[in-house]
Amino acid sequence: MTLRHWVACHAHATPSAPALLAPGSPVVTYGDLSNTVSHVQAWLASNGMVAGSRIALCLPHGMALAIAVLAVGCHTTVMALHPGLTEPELAALLADARADAVLGLPDDPLPARLARQQGITYLTLDLERLLSSPTEIHEDETDTRAGPLPDDTAFVLFTSGTTGQPKRVPLTHRQVLASAYNIARHLALTPDDRGLCLMPLFHSHGLVGGLLVPLAAGSSVVCTPGFDGAAFMSWIGGFAPTWYTAAPTIHRAIADLADEADGVPSNHKLRFIRSASSALPPELQQRLERLWGVPVIESYGMTESATQVASNPLPPGLRKPGSVGLPAGARLRVIDDDGIDQPAGDVGRIAARGPVVFSGYEDAPAVNAAAFRDGWFVTGDLGWFDADGYLYIVGRDGDTINRGGEKFAPFEIEQALLRLPAVAQAVAYPVQHPTLGEDVHAAVVLTRGSDAHPHAIRMALFGTIADFKVPARIHILDEIPVGVGGKLQRRRLHEKIEGTAAASSGTARAFSAIEARVAALFAGLLGRPVASPDDNFLALGGDSLSAARLAQRVNEAWGVDLSASAVLAAPTVGAFAALLHDAIDEADALGDALQNEIDQLTDEDIERLLHHGP
Repeated sequence: MTLRHWVACHAHATPSAPALLAPGSPVVTYGDLSNTVSHVQAWLASNGMVAGSRIALCLPHGMALAIAVLAVGCHTTVMALHPGLTEPELAALLADARADAVLGLPDDPLPARLARQQGITYLTLDLERLLSSPTEIHEDETDTRAGPLPDDTAFVLFTSGTTGQPKRVPLTHRQVLASAYNIARHLALTPDDRGLCLMPLFHSHGLVGGLLVPLAAGSSVVCTPGFDGAAFMSWIGGFAPTWYTAAPTIHRAIADLADEADGVPSNHKLRFIRSASSALPPELQQRLERLWGVPVIESYGMTESATQVASNPLPPGLRKPGSVGLPAGARLRVIDDDGIDQPAGDVGRIAARGPVVFSGYEDAPAVNAAAFRDGWFVTGDLGWFDADGYLYIVGRDGDTINRGGEKFAPFEIEQALLRLPAVAQAVAYPVQHPTLGEDVHAAVVLTRGSDAHPHAIRMALFGTIADFKVPARIHILDEIPVGVGGKLQRRRLHEKIEGTAAASSGTARAFSAIEARVAALFAGLLGRPVASPDDNFLALGGDSLSAARLAQRVNEAWGVDLSASAVLAAPTVGAFAALLHDAIDEADALGDALQNEIDQLTDEDIERLLHHGP
């Protein structure tokens, strides 16, 4: 089956049933949608576009984009572009992907300008005209001979580029429809359901999970302009969706909205919530379930698998917090470097194979050779199966941090941070280090109302994970920075966070007297300038050996007894100076107490101590 055949079949079965809804737009029925598909075919042909033509959609989120994705995708290959990209970025994608045309709205000059730059066709979407023609459903609309075949490319999506430049993922009609039907069955969707699409259609989560899945069940979908916190609760009340799918960042924003509003609408119609795109913290899952009174279903997939290969089941099936569930849509394996299956409990590379998995990236033979092993797509994710066959994700293969020979996944640190009451979001990431090779930093977003200090958060980690995994520096942010595609780019976080901090920082606080002496010690040992009380011994190049030398010098200079671990636990100038100040006070207090005891000794006491000991 192709998208065109699929739309026509639904239109013949239930022409007046609602298919697409959107804020401020009339309802589009399955009959309307099929009719629009027919009109678009003639319109594309008149502009020289045929099966195999590659059309880039440069449209904002909402009804127009949803209709264009479906109607244009029935006849040609669609590439939906991220509206947040800059003009040079869009131009580079179009040139790389060999687009034949760009489609935009009449009042948007950017698509026309891009088309001129690339020397390709510019198409203007007149949605009102396409939808206003009388509905005419023709018997020959189910004839696939006039258009693309099931194994022709329906969509070209761009990976998020978390490990490099975005790659082009071709998805066929057969793959996206197989995935849509699989997810619809897994979620037990019926024509009476209604999905709320919050995710962008230039990603497989929004395209397949948000748009195609409800339509596969013959139900309807609300095409929003993207997540809008101010409008979300009104959409829940006005459109009465029975489910929605979103990434954890959106789920958290929704939970915060509900808290601000003292709860959720009591008459909501949701029967479940789906989560995908990144790991869902168990505490957030439980929070959502308490708020809405419905199960939250965490799933796992990727662009290369048309969005899903594993999922937790609906009740009464067992849902395991922290797990992405059981294989659902593809066969899954966890393998070692030699391609051998790992036993339950052992971490390895996740590999997938099945009807929803793509056959390879476009124009990337070397990448494909490395990505496939004996017909299995090696996803790049690391994980393990438990004894029940539930899959747990621990991170990306390329994200492993090597701190002085100790190798570990950022996931372990993030989970430890998320267990702290003050931390709502967390990400750990590697930074270059002159002696260790790599060190680890972390960024956190605090829970609402919390004013926790980075040093307090860092200290709370000791004893919960190995000391060498404790981040040298913790940054408190308003939000975790992500790439243009909305995915975390862990190995680019350091420059983003440091750049943001540098841009927003004012004049550094002046050193106190003891901080100035500590800063001088830091600088002398490390051969680096130290300009702020927030400068970090570890980030400046310190390690356990130099920490031991620092402790020795401090003990000799001040007559205290601090260890190297004290330096590692309080690595900033300000934190270590405070620790040193307390140690000096304690040493002085002990000295005063000892002197007081000596002053009170009588001659007889001294004689007894000399002859008999204390």
